[in-house]
Amino acid sequence: MLGITAGAIVLAGFIPQIYKGWKTKRLDDLSYLMMGLLSSGMFLWIIYGFFRNDIVIILANAVGILLNLILIAMKFYYGKISRAKFHQGL
Repeated sequence: MLGITAGAIVLAGFIPQIYKGWKTKRLDDLSYLMMGLLSSGMFLWIIYGFFRNDIVIILANAVGILLNLILIAMKFYYGKISRAKFHQGL
């Protein structure tokens, strides 16, 4: 039960950032390096979960990677739109 609660709290931490990014269409302050390192760590946790045969570790980190990939895609997409608008104004 503790693992499920911890996983839910950690994953819930992504939701405000995704929502804010969706509303503002800006994720300039997020670092690709940080998100890449976070995803890499989560991937290693998934491998660890397989060795331990722990579905909670596996699912929590798989969902975490998915949410992180959503942020990466949003950052890329909104950054591309922002750069296009900037170049149109020149």
